[in-house]
Amino acid sequence: MVAAFGIHLHFQALEQALRERHPELAERVRFDDSQGRMLLKVFLSGAQAVGLAHVRMGHSIVWAVMDPFLRSEPYLWPLNTPDDVLVDALHAHASAHLTGEPLSSPWRWNESEPSEMTELADLLDVRGVRVRRVAAGNGYFAYRSRDAPKLYVVDGREGALLEAEFPEALVRVSLKPALGWLVDVHTPRWGGWGRVELDWCLRSASSPTPGVPRANVAVEELAELLCKGPEAWETEPPWAPPQFAAPTSQKPGSAQQESLFADHPTQNDFFGRSEEFSDLLGELEEESVPERCPGPLTSREIAEAVLQQLTTLGFSDLLEGEADSPIESDAFHIEWRSTGKDLSTNEIQRLNGLAAAAGEDVPKRLIVITGAGLTRPAAEFADKAKAYAFHLDRTTGRLIALNSRAREAMPPTEAPGVRGLEPW
Repeated sequence: MVAAFGIHLHFQALEQALRERHPELAERVRFDDSQGRMLLKVFLSGAQAVGLAHVRMGHSIVWAVMDPFLRSEPYLWPLNTPDDVLVDALHAHASAHLTGEPLSSPWRWNESEPSEMTELADLLDVRGVRVRRVAAGNGYFAYRSRDAPKLYVVDGREGALLEAEFPEALVRVSLKPALGWLVDVHTPRWGGWGRVELDWCLRSASSPTPGVPRANVAVEELAELLCKGPEAWETEPPWAPPQFAAPTSQKPGSAQQESLFADHPTQNDFFGRSEEFSDLLGELEEESVPERCPGPLTSREIAEAVLQQLTTLGFSDLLEGEADSPIESDAFHIEWRSTGKDLSTNEIQRLNGLAAAAGEDVPKRLIVITGAGLTRPAAEFADKAKAYAFHLDRTTGRLIALNSRAREAMPPTEAPGVRGLEPW
């Protein structure tokens, strides 16, 4: 009873705020609680109205602008959204109907403030590109069934994003706090996310790190590049895990390579003992090699998998190295650790010092590949040091980010449509 009374007072306050902030709508505003639910309405003509209501979605309650006339996704807002944002959103929807004009930006993108992402969305939209989603300040979206939608909340700590449809491709543009601009592309041909070499497309030059700093790219030139279409983008295709693994004895390689990735750990081993692996289908690798059998990934396969993934992420100066240093770089120092224990702050500080000393003219930055994880303080130090830390799943060769900077560099994890709303 007390909670319901508080909500009732809140709606009355919103009604008053709407009248005061937008007096031209004052005669159309009504707070309706006659049907067992509370709804702040702006009448358009006759009984037609747009409204603001509390809506339960799963275990969450959100604000929703109820607009039965705009054939679009529901417009959702967090429960702690400021009152002036809620009444301005309702005003924007009502004004669009009353004037016969499209819903104005940034409200059309379910945002309350202009940003680089809403500006990019406007530029793409005016060029005929369908913008599916913008998440800059508000990351609340509905997905799945329109009759019983679910709530999806974009993690604001991951930065802002925009998703847009192009012929045969869906593009996700991200603006990350540490890395800046990233552009990822999903195509049916790949069945996964590739990454556009943004620096190369815009400047014909490669950066050794993923992303392009925010200040180095104007929104207008980013829109111009995107509107040229996928054929104009230099894109690293997605990495796919090795489908087969051969026993170590079947793979060519020096004794140095085998000792680096030995099954029995020593102080300098890349990994520890082998674990159980999933059954894999056998396949003839080539005529001169015996039939491939289920087994752990070899040293060469692991090194290739890591190199391919890092290159796909945008680490552009990595090269295949020698047995004692499988991946080499002018900008980065790569450290491999086989320990089963999470790396501590002291260990990351020590490795970061080794990385700095490895540079001839300028200090190198650190990339850590470990079979374990990082403690939280160690991950925080890695972020401050502008280092990247990854856990390596040695059964598949897949890298998993361990600190914020590494997570920002990772591609999207879901295919397009997984978080989409069913069409009308």
